Amino acid sequence: MTMLHYRRFGSGKTVVLQHGFVGCGEIFAPLSAQLAQNFDVIATDLPGLGGSAKIPAPDQVGELAKILVETLTELGVDKFSILGHSLGSETALHLAMDFPERVEKLILYGGCAADLPERYEPYEESIRRIDVDGIVPTAARIASTWTNAGANHPLYEFMRSCGVNSDQEGAKQLVRAMANFDVRDRLGEVQAKTLVICGDMDRTTHPRHSIEMWEKIPDAQLCILPNSAHAAHAEVPGVFNQVVSRFLMED
Repeated sequence: MTMLHYRRFGSGKTVVLQHGFVGCGEIFAPLSAQLAQNFDVIATDLPGLGGSAKIPAPDQVGELAKILVETLTELGVDKFSILGHSLGSETALHLAMDFPERVEKLILYGGCAADLPERYEPYEESIRRIDVDGIVPTAARIASTWTNAGANHPLYEFMRSCGVNSDQEGAKQLVRAMANFDVRDRLGEVQAKTLVICGDMDRTTHPRHSIEMWEKIPDAQLCILPNSAHAAHAEVPGVFNQVVSRFLMED
């Protein structure tokens, strides 16, 4: 059994926050604090990243979903809502399809259901750059693509710091997991009440991917946030947190 590193706040119904590539659970600190007023919030670190850096990372998103479910089961959590960002969104989506009885509400943020031809760089290039540059420069470079202001964003250093402790081989495995991911033909299986969120200027996961999921997931809701890129939670935090909180509080 694999136990992911996690942070837990508040009480009530459980909401899981799952970060993306070269991130960590702390990236959702402001959202965690707000949600903890009404919910039991669990922010987990993916294998190979953050506090879970020493846990071997798989090259399949479905395996990430299984590991996350194992952790939640060990924590005594049966049913939960989950917000996933980027790779975390892929993980949350796979989890909702493979373990539908566990997921009450699903928030897919900056995600996709398959390949990303518009990504700021091909997956093969990301793996090459990890090998050539190392994980610290890679984390800095990738974090700079998440906002419109890049390295000049006030939270850039914080976002960069979330990735510098990533395991180099684990990061490469996770890139392979993203490259291998394709669940477009399964989107109709999602049973959880779903909200799809993205920034209108996202260079990592183009808004068309969010629109595709919204169109194919039964009764899904869609929110495209203006003037924001891949880290809308950092660029428009007030609006982002309000949208998420309102969705989770709905009956």
